[in-house]
Amino acid sequence: MTLLPPAEHRGRRKSIQIPHDQTPGRLEIEDGTALFPDWDGARDDSGVLRRCILCGEEQLFRRKLLPQVTGLVVVLAFTLALLSILGYFGGPVVLGIMVALLLIDLAILFFSPQSLECYRCHAEYRDLEMGSWHKPWSRSLARRLAQDEGPLESG
Repeated sequence: MTLLPPAEHRGRRKSIQIPHDQTPGRLEIEDGTALFPDWDGARDDSGVLRRCILCGEEQLFRRKLLPQVTGLVVVLAFTLALLSILGYFGGPVVLGIMVALLLIDLAILFFSPQSLECYRCHAEYRDLEMGSWHKPWSRSLARRLAQDEGPLESG
């Protein structure tokens, strides 16, 4: 499993490799920061992650990891379509290129790996088995969990 802990600021997040059969009590990020995961009840009997090991949140959601080339393929397809509609060029060659781009885009969509992300702390888990109960991101669930946390009380 690969863990990407929540980022302090925008930018590239540091990743931590955790062997599937181990539950280390201390994880160290590349910059020297130590994390102390809570593995108690985090996995079920088959080893599937049930809750976040960093904050304990039980709600995790699936997310597709689309490569950066996906945007390039989409922009190229729209550019070809626009140029064809405007009449700059067309014909069977452009149609063939458009079909090839469509097939590439579908292959990227279907074969891209998925990750799990925590609603509360936004820790991301990659390269692990996912349960059927892990659903895609839900706006209503995210809003409900944010309201349940409420404002931090001082004092």
